[in-house]
Amino acid sequence: NLEKYQIPYIFIQGIYTEMKDKPHILMDDARGGYLVTKYLLEQGHRRITGFFKADDIQGIQRHKGYVRALQEAGMLYDPDSVTWFYTEDREVKPRETISGAIQAETPMDAVVCYNDQVAVEVIRTLREFGKKVPRDVSVTGFDNSLLAKNNHIPITTISHPQDKLGSMAAELLLRLILGEELTEQELHIRVEPEIVVRDSTWKR
Repeated sequence: NLEKYQIPYIFIQGIYTEMKDKPHILMDDARGGYLVTKYLLEQGHRRITGFFKADDIQGIQRHKGYVRALQEAGMLYDPDSVTWFYTEDREVKPRETISGAIQAETPMDAVVCYNDQVAVEVIRTLREFGKKVPRDVSVTGFDNSLLAKNNHIPITTISHPQDKLGSMAAELLLRLILGEELTEQELHIRVEPEIVVRDSTWKR
């Protein structure tokens, strides 16, 4: 209907695969997942667990980055080291999985989390079982939210410049409204993530 009535629109944060040719401004989530996993590998971690959200494209892409970093390091991808969760169980599933892994004495020296909220839950659960973060297990988040900055253990995370994405989207939308002729590069924008290192990770 938007196209039928010639109403300009932009996808921001995520996009449907079948509409990837439409105007969009996206964070490079795969790159973000790659950066945090690569960082942990460089710090000497080898038993890296992952938590990823299954019902949005960001989770899928962040998982792709995680897998790529492991492959580049010559490590085999172990699906048993990855937990997929959905919106409705985002608080319960990570907690249950970490609890079960500790009780089963599953080897684990780092955890890559879908976002900072999951990282906070993982850290809380680890501490409940007497595990020290980051000395026993390093934990990373994603989004560089207030949760990551203000947690009792500040969390190593990936910056997610939401203000920048919003202002870029507004600028692009205004140009579309004015009927400007835009190149494919101007219509399809990828924002590069950056890693923010804090106290939740430790060199092995």
